Amino acid sequence: MAIIPHETVEKILDSTDIVDLIQGYFPLKRAGANFQAICPFHNEKTPSFNVNPQRQTFHCFGCQAGGDAIKFVMMYDNLNFPEAARKLADRSGIMIVEEALDPKEIAKQRGKSELMRLQKSAADFYHRLLFKSPVAQPARDYLKSRGLTMEISRNWKFGYAPNDQRMFFDWARKEQFSMKQLVDGGLAKWRDENNPNRGAYSFFRHRLMFPVNNDMGEPLAFSGRVLSKDQPGGKYVNSPETMLFNKSKTVFGLDKSKRAIYREKKCIVFEGQLDMLVAYESGIENAVAPLGTAFTEDHGRILKRHTDEVILCYDSDTAGMNAAGKAFRILAPTGILVRIAQLPAGEDPDSLIRSQGIGALEQILANAPEFFDFQIDRRGSQLNEGSLRDRLNFAKTLAADIALIGDKMMQDSLISRITTRLGVGDEDVRKEVYNAKQSQARLDKNRARREAISNRRERESAEQDEGAPPPNANGSMGEISMRAIRDLSRALLTSGDVRRHVTASPVPDFFKDIAETELLSQIWRATVDPDSPSSVNSFLGSLPDQDQAILRKLLNEPSVVITPTVAEHCLAHLKRESIKKHIAMVKAKIDSPGINIEQRTRLAKLLLDLREQLHES
Repeated sequence: MAIIPHETVEKILDSTDIVDLIQGYFPLKRAGANFQAICPFHNEKTPSFNVNPQRQTFHCFGCQAGGDAIKFVMMYDNLNFPEAARKLADRSGIMIVEEALDPKEIAKQRGKSELMRLQKSAADFYHRLLFKSPVAQPARDYLKSRGLTMEISRNWKFGYAPNDQRMFFDWARKEQFSMKQLVDGGLAKWRDENNPNRGAYSFFRHRLMFPVNNDMGEPLAFSGRVLSKDQPGGKYVNSPETMLFNKSKTVFGLDKSKRAIYREKKCIVFEGQLDMLVAYESGIENAVAPLGTAFTEDHGRILKRHTDEVILCYDSDTAGMNAAGKAFRILAPTGILVRIAQLPAGEDPDSLIRSQGIGALEQILANAPEFFDFQIDRRGSQLNEGSLRDRLNFAKTLAADIALIGDKMMQDSLISRITTRLGVGDEDVRKEVYNAKQSQARLDKNRARREAISNRRERESAEQDEGAPPPNANGSMGEISMRAIRDLSRALLTSGDVRRHVTASPVPDFFKDIAETELLSQIWRATVDPDSPSSVNSFLGSLPDQDQAILRKLLNEPSVVITPTVAEHCLAHLKRESIKKHIAMVKAKIDSPGINIEQRTRLAKLLLDLREQLHES
């Protein structure tokens, strides 16, 4: 793997404020001296993700994810250490000169970097065609018919993919992109997957192109819309999944709307990206859209990082309402409050804005009822005329959705509201909610069991292929159990006074007699400044993942202040533990069979010396 000098890593961390960095991805809320948020790395309903500006670290008390700014970018953007360090270095204008390079790692990094360059260059190419090429006139006409000005096209960097493939491939050759890179980037496809020598064809042809960006506004992929009715393929076609792009984990428009979502404390989810675009440019900026795919759990997790309330603004036909119901069942378990904005029959957000103005849509959104009220209102006339059995069956359907709500008070409120509005018994609904929860718990348990079996098999297979990894020096429990070692480890990383006092002497010889001191010895020998967060984080980042996790967890635990005097007491305690261990070993030898008188006498004298040392220590 490429080696980035320790000094450069410290410089990168020094120039990066972790609070500003993470707030560029999702909002944080101040909690005393620290900041909090819903953890982006696991499902949760109450914030356990903590950002410490003093230490320049993050830590989740739920899933135990933690680290410095580089580690956050590694986990959030799915990058390795060199890639994340480079990203932050570019952000701060720091030049990286690597000390050693691994050819395989270089190739991988270059490949990913080239794919990013490809997407940006392609976005520029499509955008340039839209504005300047005669062949893009149908795309310009379509935009005009939808009321989308060229200024809007510039803001969103719309483009046009030519029907003539020669234009596309001529551009690619000029930019020195290989056919394999075009295929790997999702812009072309092999004519024969098993025989690349047969060539490739451009993936997008005669389509209006929408760049799909990551949270930082960098293009990762494209979504192309048809421009003629007889055109083959779907109405919208998205880039295939690549090293950079996974549509199930991508929310369209979030790079532009995340600030507005934080400001408005709610997010409007539209069914299509064009609806979202029109709404955004009309003033409803807290809006996003999935990429022509069913709403996924990853989409739910992404939105939960940014808001606690979502309004689903889908088409009012049966398909749209079914899609809204599925989206609710994904969002509800995350703790998000879901509302439904029902549009007039035959209207979509774009057509409504064009026919009645943005005010009409804003009013519908402002009055959007909660999911359960919407469901009852939607079937109100049928239920009023229906039998008790019909109302009970509908209550049973709603009970399954109520069971997804984790908040007990909210559940009780919903049950009360439903029993009142449907005229059914409270106990009947509670029983159905309980049954639904039990059924879901069984499903979750079975799924977890299957995943555990699958993970174990993968792990065993990997160990057979590569050999099992060596055991961690600190034991398999994933933490340091001895209090004195914990306190010393923490103090050497957090107190300059303690570090200067303690490390003035070399690592004690008796450490080798005590379990769990190997990591403490590494901390002792390290060149680290406890008064510099970047120095501490740089050192931690150089450790194996398990050791990093142990120490970061340790640093985030509440503790008493360790002074140089207390540190000396800790060392004295460890020395006594070493002496006790030697005493036990000598006693065992004295009692062992076959020992002669001379050996026994020598061991007895050693035992007296050790006991005297223990008494004096």
